[in-house]
Amino acid sequence: MKIAFLFSGQGVQYPGMGKNLYDNYTESKKAFNDASNILDWDVQEVCFEDKNGLINQTRYTQAALFTTSIAAFNAAVSQGIVPEAVLGFSLGEYSALVASGILSFEEALKIVDKRAQYMDQCAQEKDGGMAAVIGLQIELIEEICQLIREEGLELVVANDNCPGQVVISGEKIAIEKATPLLKEKGARRVMPLNVSGAFHSPLMDDAARHLEEELPNHIFNEVTTPIVSNVTAGYMNKDEAMKNIPLQIVRGVRFRESIEKLIDDGFDTFIEIGVKKTLCNFVGKISSDVQVLNIEDMVSLTNVMNILGGEQ
Repeated sequence: MKIAFLFSGQGVQYPGMGKNLYDNYTESKKAFNDASNILDWDVQEVCFEDKNGLINQTRYTQAALFTTSIAAFNAAVSQGIVPEAVLGFSLGEYSALVASGILSFEEALKIVDKRAQYMDQCAQEKDGGMAAVIGLQIELIEEICQLIREEGLELVVANDNCPGQVVISGEKIAIEKATPLLKEKGARRVMPLNVSGAFHSPLMDDAARHLEEELPNHIFNEVTTPIVSNVTAGYMNKDEAMKNIPLQIVRGVRFRESIEKLIDDGFDTFIEIGVKKTLCNFVGKISSDVQVLNIEDMVSLTNVMNILGGEQ
């Protein structure tokens, strides 16, 4: 058995996330306490109660989700579940960077907080959005995006999630123009996503530039656990991680290719760490020959321990 940990991105957040981990694992509690001490806002309150309705605002969502994922990661490791490789999806790549040893929790959290600020600012300045395209080959989606760009509008493939599910990102008017063309090509559905901006597109150029300027203020370490990059769908070292962090904001997430890379390298057990099971569903559509599990709370962690214990 060869285990890879997966960390999901923005969009899975909900009030109450991480509370069970906080209540049951000392290592998880420390992550939340440390996060609230490092940042200038109460991460625990936003994750557990969210009385002020902040959890779905990009400015707060990213650090809240990142902290919850690391809390789940810490709980898993404390129980002896250790990955041989890690992969994050968009925001989840920062949790993977911590799990890989490249960034400490504190360094990653500070970068995530800046990333959220910069992306939120871009989203407010530019009228962008994202949409999931269901049931159409990525090559045909790329063709439509190219046609739209030839009209002077910005539209790109943002996320290659799994066979039959690709996300596009760009100007809202570009998505509107592309939708009937995608359906004519055979897309079953084109569903606008509830996001604040055109993430993983050139409309985030300013955020990428600001983040690149921020990185020299942070400490990067050598890899201790192999990590697969969203940008390249290949393994990355410390220097490549520094290069890819800004690029990741404007480039697409090559999740399908990344999973296929890990499967080719012999990984047969994928454990989603953090919130919900979005990536589990993607992996299941990429391959039916691998085991897919998730760790979100005490019950799911105990379940994974029982399954892995029975197989070793």
